[in-house]
Amino acid sequence: MKMFSKLNNFFSSVKLAIFLFIAIAAIAMIGTFINQGNTINQYKKIFGPAAYHILYRLGFLNIYDSWYFIGLAALLIVNLVFASANIFPQTLKAVFGPFPSFKETLDKKTPKGVFETLESKKTAEEIKKNLNLKFGKPFVKKQGDNGGSTELYYSKNSVFRFSPFIAHLSVIIIIVGVLLNFKYGFRSYTNIKVGEKTNVSYLLKNQKPVKLPFVIRLDKYQTKYYPDRIPKAYISTISIIKNHVTVLTKNMEVNHPVTYDGITIYQASYGHYKPTKVIVRILSLNLKNPAYRKYINAAIGKSYPAGVGGISFSFIPYKHPKKGRLPFYLNIIKNDKKNAVKKVRFHILPDKNLKEPMIFAKYKHMVFLYTGIAQVKTYYYSGMEISKNKYVSLVWIGCIILIVSMFFAFFFNQAQTWVRLTEAEGGKKTIIEIISVPKKKFESFYKRFNKNIADIKKELGG
Repeated sequence: MKMFSKLNNFFSSVKLAIFLFIAIAAIAMIGTFINQGNTINQYKKIFGPAAYHILYRLGFLNIYDSWYFIGLAALLIVNLVFASANIFPQTLKAVFGPFPSFKETLDKKTPKGVFETLESKKTAEEIKKNLNLKFGKPFVKKQGDNGGSTELYYSKNSVFRFSPFIAHLSVIIIIVGVLLNFKYGFRSYTNIKVGEKTNVSYLLKNQKPVKLPFVIRLDKYQTKYYPDRIPKAYISTISIIKNHVTVLTKNMEVNHPVTYDGITIYQASYGHYKPTKVIVRILSLNLKNPAYRKYINAAIGKSYPAGVGGISFSFIPYKHPKKGRLPFYLNIIKNDKKNAVKKVRFHILPDKNLKEPMIFAKYKHMVFLYTGIAQVKTYYYSGMEISKNKYVSLVWIGCIILIVSMFFAFFFNQAQTWVRLTEAEGGKKTIIEIISVPKKKFESFYKRFNKNIADIKKELGG
């Protein structure tokens, strides 16, 4: 029993609660100074590789998922449960009884309580009706310790004494919701090019892939500008595809995410890119047919029909170009039975009338002019942060309950009032003794009590 008593005192102590709040606040401050949820590359760029590894080992880069934060949160839950369990029976007694007698309350001499004695020539029943108008319906009506007395007990706002317990419960709900979110939720990031789709994103904390329960397709991206060319809005039009069916198409903007199936998609960044393969522009000419001209945008290594005589070609760079020779050539393919392949070198022909020399390759009556790198269209991509906060509603519910319970706990004051009515002078008059004790020593309580006493004196003529 002694061991249990010591454990109970430890886990329910106010000192432990204060320590836990300070420790959790200190850890939360670290989480504020060090931005949580960045990518590994971003952290290495900000802190450097050495500092990154130290912060990672300490858990400072994902602090709300660290063992010590979870441990402190769990210990706070235990503290709240023990503290509530210790005072709950006392609160039940204060709200539902059994209530102490008038004499027991008077003998306690509670510093917050007030005492008043009145006399009236009216009967006890008439006085009761008057008291009920001021204090409400009595909870208890019984014969007093003195044979000829009657005791009444009134209570106002007693139900709000449960507000602290509800506040404790709301804190537990919030902590459980946060821990469940970190356990079963995630924060991830992905870039999607216009016209492309994906069902995979990458965790911000360690870059591990996460498979989404649906496919995201980026249909369109646009940046809107103010007249002075300052960006006004970044808008991505995305489609959600599930089981090969488009179930949702919606615009996504900064601070206007898209939520589907418990997963929220945020507009986080944007950018543009060009195809990674080099595209060259080739002009194909036929010496036997001067009217034949054909421009071809050719990617390196891909085969293209020349359009004459069943000839096709591919534009190939040399792996080890020789000194003084152009570092690329044409691979000519004639689509006959032998499917013969021939490498054709490019030549440079200086021309005084041209700003640049002519670069060409010749195969029989076909001439291929190299006219430079083709103008490639710029494509856009949208950077999306994808998060799953399945239990965030639990956190919101806990916050709402906490606010409401704290409001009632701080601004609604329970007042207990004991009244003893004693007949005197053979029933010609009644002595009225009133004790009122507030839960909190609010000035408004004493003002209301004095006003009630003044009104009772006036109405009873005492």
